[in-house]
Amino acid sequence: MSECRSVAGTSVIEALPDAPVGLLRLAGDARIVAANAVARDLLGLGARPDGGWPAPWGVTREALRGPDGVWVAAGDDPARRLRYRRDGEGWQVSLPHAETAALLRDQASPTAGAAMLTRMAAATPPADDASGARRLLARVGAGLAACDLDLDLADEAALAADCHLSAGFGNLTEAIRQAVSLSVEIAGAVPQVVEDNDRLVQQSQAQVDALGEVLAASRRLAEGVQAAAAELSAVRAEAARADASVRAGHQAAADLGEAIREVERRVARATEVIEVIDAVSMQTNLLSVNAGIQAAHAGPAGRGFAVVATEIRLLAERAAKASREVRDIVESTVAALGDGTASAQQTGLVLADVGELLARAGGAMASVATRIGAQDAEIAAIDGAVEHATGLGRSNLERAACVAERSEALGRSVAELQDCVGLFQLPPDPMCVARHAQVRDLACTTAADIGRALDAAVARGDIAHDALFDRSYTPIPGIEPPRFRTAFDAACDQLLPPLQEPVLDAHPWIAFAICANPDGYVPTHNQRFSKPLTGHRDIDLVGNRTKRIFGDRVGRSVGAHTDPFRLQVYRRDTGEIMFDLSVPIFVNGRHWGGFRLGYALD
Repeated sequence: MSECRSVAGTSVIEALPDAPVGLLRLAGDARIVAANAVARDLLGLGARPDGGWPAPWGVTREALRGPDGVWVAAGDDPARRLRYRRDGEGWQVSLPHAETAALLRDQASPTAGAAMLTRMAAATPPADDASGARRLLARVGAGLAACDLDLDLADEAALAADCHLSAGFGNLTEAIRQAVSLSVEIAGAVPQVVEDNDRLVQQSQAQVDALGEVLAASRRLAEGVQAAAAELSAVRAEAARADASVRAGHQAAADLGEAIREVERRVARATEVIEVIDAVSMQTNLLSVNAGIQAAHAGPAGRGFAVVATEIRLLAERAAKASREVRDIVESTVAALGDGTASAQQTGLVLADVGELLARAGGAMASVATRIGAQDAEIAAIDGAVEHATGLGRSNLERAACVAERSEALGRSVAELQDCVGLFQLPPDPMCVARHAQVRDLACTTAADIGRALDAAVARGDIAHDALFDRSYTPIPGIEPPRFRTAFDAACDQLLPPLQEPVLDAHPWIAFAICANPDGYVPTHNQRFSKPLTGHRDIDLVGNRTKRIFGDRVGRSVGAHTDPFRLQVYRRDTGEIMFDLSVPIFVNGRHWGGFRLGYALD
């Protein structure tokens, strides 16, 4: 694990990986500001002073030249050396592993050097210039014994060329330099990977915790919905009973109305009877009056009949009076029955409205119940999804723990790799080799010419600016390895050969001189590698290499970088080991790709 804090705008590593080799962080004045446990034990460092520990083995900032390299302390101990890499204002430094230190000390002993020379001399075939061969073998043996590849073989150039030593040392030097650069780059990235993984673990844990809360909330919500569904079912049952009661009341009101109407009919009949009684009473009264008049005319003989007529009149009057009273009662009853009929009708209407409202309420509650059931299913689905996501979060935590372990193991492995490749003393600048420098100058000049030619083509309208930078690839069917067409093929086929071919023909040791875009696509290869296709893969692999995307380690990088130049050694897909030097190409100030030269030292 590594923790960082910001000091004056720079990132200072407070804790270095617990690797099996000593790791240091040097400040701008070469003081030690951080050291892992192995480095502290190896250098005998105690508690860290406020200003940091003194520079290891007396190294100075002036001695740490270039972006990376190896510094060896003065004295008889070859294991007192530092492998350094520039990091901002300071350096990242690794110390030799204990076994490596022992190997360095053994190799530096006279006995080991003599044994190495003896073996090399025995394996060297006889030469005309035996003394020159012995001197060359002695130098080479001493250099290899000390892991020093910075050998100047100029004095033995002819002999070295004959035995391919110069090319072999050059290939080995640059291969190790690339390994050193990659190991340093990986070592620098490992702490960030560990830090990012720690952050991922924290975020994953927070995610798991949050998902757990969501899961608990969704389950509480599901319980609430289920309780609401149960209560709604009870309400629906009560509503159904109320609806039944309302229907019964409505029927009772209808029956009451019908009964009242029947009473009204009977009252009407009673009224008719009363009217008959009134008529009889009136007729009786008239008869009694007539009888009285006849009795008066009859004189004394009619006095008895007059008494009877008087009684009949009194009886008729009492009947008329009773009839009037009954009529008043009947009329009051009829009025009351009218009010009852109206009330019964109004009650029926109200009960009908209540029934309709209850019916609508029942329908609404049924719809709500259906929706609650659907929500319950949705909540169950959400619950399952959240539980699945929680499981994934826990799995991510487990994987993050595995990544952390592998990152720490990678850090240790990279530190060991740094220590192994740090055994070798490399030339400080690969351009000290004349051929590399010659190729670099040739590549820079040609890349500038190609950039100007493409500029002019765009200005003339031979190709649109966007078409020149197009990254769409149309496969050419029926060809293996795959080939492609692009929007800028025709322009490159016309412009590039006059610029590429003279470079290829300039020296016999140049294998190819081509352009590639950032994807590694080569629109126009050299003519010797653009022969007609035969349909045979092995033949076409060598004879026709144009319009291919080269996705190997070197092919991916030559058109993508914007370094002043990049020197790499690799094994070509046709089997040869060669150098590749690439230079960026700019068109109207925009990075278009790179010009690359493949060549060998022998």
